[in-house]
Amino acid sequence: MAGLACLGMPSFIMVFGGIHFHPILDAFIFGMGIVGGAFLISWAAEAAQLDVSASFAIAILALIAILPEYAVEAVLAWDAGQSYDAASGTITVEMERVAANVTGANRLLVGLGWSAVILIFWLKRRTSLNMKGAMGLEILMLSVATAVTFLIFFMQQVHVIVAVALISLYLVYLWLSSTKESEEPELMGPSLAIGEQSKLTRRLIVLALFAYSAFVILVAAEPFVHALVETGRDFGISDFLLIQWIAPLASESPEIIIAVLFSLRANPVAGLTTLISAEVNQLTLLVGSMVGIFSLSVGEILSFPLNNMQSVEFLLTAAVSVLAIILVLPRIIGWKSGMILLVLFLAHLPFTETDQRLLFTYGYLAIAAVLIVYQLYRKYLSKN
Repeated sequence: MAGLACLGMPSFIMVFGGIHFHPILDAFIFGMGIVGGAFLISWAAEAAQLDVSASFAIAILALIAILPEYAVEAVLAWDAGQSYDAASGTITVEMERVAANVTGANRLLVGLGWSAVILIFWLKRRTSLNMKGAMGLEILMLSVATAVTFLIFFMQQVHVIVAVALISLYLVYLWLSSTKESEEPELMGPSLAIGEQSKLTRRLIVLALFAYSAFVILVAAEPFVHALVETGRDFGISDFLLIQWIAPLASESPEIIIAVLFSLRANPVAGLTTLISAEVNQLTLLVGSMVGIFSLSVGEILSFPLNNMQSVEFLLTAAVSVLAIILVLPRIIGWKSGMILLVLFLAHLPFTETDQRLLFTYGYLAIAAVLIVYQLYRKYLSKN
């Protein structure tokens, strides 16, 4: 734990000392700080399950792990507010970047994160992932958030009322998670060492690890993303792709790393639940807070207007979420589910035009509809 904690020290020295190297080296140093923080968070979250419910511990874990994405989105939303002229209502390039980042982050989480946990488990065990009795609250909340995301598309804006509703939904999720009874988790390695301490010592260590990791992630996130963006530009990658994919790839790394670690350590249920909780977080608190930061930047309470391209990005994100929910709903999740999410995610990356994104939206929804019919047909056969 001390060794991984030290990975964050170079980030502090560079940020507070104003030191910069080549963008690639900067990205590596800040990235190592984030990775170290991710390991510490995962151990603290496992040990925290001794004192609070697993659902609440994972919800807090997802909230802390997603801090880099909040940092990036806050910068983009603030810049969008500074560029917006409320009198003309013209949507600026800076505003388009906000939607690009938040929708790209959500699709990355599902396409890479969920599929990684499912496929890693299958490669290790050669069997389907059994999630029966788990994720009930998370799937319910994700379903509601997905429905609201469809509403955003039809409204062509993230309305202030919708933003408040989304933030409230996340607070309800946290409250419901905290009311569940705590269970005795199966700890191993550093988390076991923490869990064996006295109650007071254990709680102090967990709080210290959460606080330190959150600080490391907040300090390293923005320069990490900037270093990646500069590196991408050196290689001729477009700004749109940088904002939608490269930046979220950096900011989403903690929760994906944490989920993969859970899966590698024979705890895939916690891994996938962490990612689903992070998805709930991003579709509720992240989308809602971007409206608040935008309004603060403009200087008045405003809804966040969307043009057709931004609206379609939200629609595609909702379609991806629908398919993901359908795939995990049976709770017995095979490798085919992971491959479907991964292949579709990789397939849509090169197609950035709005009409092309619409075609992929219809594809996701069509596959989801086929799966629903198939699952209903199997239930019918089993009863007869």
